[in-house]
Amino acid sequence: MNDTRRPSTTRGPENLESPDLTRGPIPTMRPRKGSRPPLPYREARTNSISILLIMGLIIAAAFMTSGGKAPVDPNGPGGPPTLPPYFSVKDYPRQNIIVPSDTQPDEYRKNLQLKTFTVDNCGENSVMVFLIDESGSMNDAGKWGNIKNALAYFFGNMGGKTVTGIYGFSKGVREAIPISYYKDVKPQVATYIQKTKPSGWTRTRDGMKLVKEKLEEIITEKVYPGYKVNLVIITDGVPEVPPEQPRTCYVEADDPDTAPAKRCFAREQDPRVPTNLSREIQQMGVDIYSINVYSPSYPSDRVMFPYLEAMLKEIVTPPVDTHYYSSINGSNTKALLDNIVKSICSKNL
Repeated sequence: MNDTRRPSTTRGPENLESPDLTRGPIPTMRPRKGSRPPLPYREARTNSISILLIMGLIIAAAFMTSGGKAPVDPNGPGGPPTLPPYFSVKDYPRQNIIVPSDTQPDEYRKNLQLKTFTVDNCGENSVMVFLIDESGSMNDAGKWGNIKNALAYFFGNMGGKTVTGIYGFSKGVREAIPISYYKDVKPQVATYIQKTKPSGWTRTRDGMKLVKEKLEEIITEKVYPGYKVNLVIITDGVPEVPPEQPRTCYVEADDPDTAPAKRCFAREQDPRVPTNLSREIQQMGVDIYSINVYSPSYPSDRVMFPYLEAMLKEIVTPPVDTHYYSSINGSNTKALLDNIVKSICSKNL
């Protein structure tokens, strides 16, 4: 028998279906007694005026945050609104390719493609302080001319953010270039190289004492945080004091520049006694390098060379083979300064 009963029009919550929006308007439903009438269905709409208003507020906020200025190309001449340009090639040193050969397996050394190497910019976070012998003997055998050329070459490759300073010692000591960013003292460095004329004696201890005081200031006050401090000593002679002053000579040699007095390795100017200044400087975290400039054709240089070499090897930071160098008349000082930079960069790696 067919069931002719009409289906119930009352639906419980369990059999409600989602409205089919394609069939036109949704018919209104009579609420049951005691129930809350359903909210009328409305399709969500986005107001284009509201979108434009929001975008305008975002742009205005960005404009105000930037200090009220139009956006600037960060690498352009204006740089960021409150900072100098992000990058200037003058602020960075010449790059070096460092191959740590002593750490490479034999099979890597035979094949360049397998070698590990690094292109460094270590100079940008280095302090390079020079303590330079300006005594009269530096005029002999073309030494000073070679030193000047090497310094001009070295500073010509220095980046502006490298920190440098130059101190001289002869009959007295002086701060030729105070420790500063190179970009701030570049003209003064050029003037020093061009106009300095050596004369006088070799007051090595007094020179190191002055440098120690200046390095203590920048290290204690953290003037250059994150920078590695290095000291390069360039000298051609043993520590000396004038003959008219009290002196105790470790060794003496005849010298036409000091006649009738003899050239004297004076204990009073030895940087190792009564306290070892080089060790005190190294304890501050400073690496010390030295270049022994001598002339084998100059009689007193030949006599004094082994004594000067022994002292310079003792005051540098170990290992000696990467921190002590010798140069005949300063002729290869350019290459030696390059070696020092590579040694510094290798340590940074």
